[in-house]
Amino acid sequence: MKNRPLKDVMIANPVTLNIDEPFFKIAQIFQEKGIRHLPIVNSQNEIVGVMSQRDFNRITSPRKNEKGEYVYDMDKLAKYILEQYIIQEVITLQPEDTVEKAVELMAEKKLGCVPIVDGKRRVVGIVTAIDMLKLLLKILREG
Repeated sequence: MKNRPLKDVMIANPVTLNIDEPFFKIAQIFQEKGIRHLPIVNSQNEIVGVMSQRDFNRITSPRKNEKGEYVYDMDKLAKYILEQYIIQEVITLQPEDTVEKAVELMAEKKLGCVPIVDGKRRVVGIVTAIDMLKLLLKILREG
């Protein structure tokens, strides 16, 4: 299993956001898609950064509305510029890299996700810590 390529376990074609989009789009994507990591790309679809929900909530936290739902203040979010807040030193892997390499990198660097890119740095997939835990659980149950 440790030599299994990431292309076999990654989430292919993950949701991404263009760097030129408004900052509030992040909140919409996190809420609508139920994801916690969002690769940020440029107009050539090359990765330029990542935004995690944890990082996003450090910038601006949601509040409860009258229905008890968590919502973001879109007027406040409109004041932010996406490029200023993304993690720009993105660590990536390629589809042929192994699960072992991903787990080792994520543990060593304390990463919640690793975007998977092709030779032109275009996002083709993503692996998250949760994905790796689910894979480990599968292995434990089979063994």
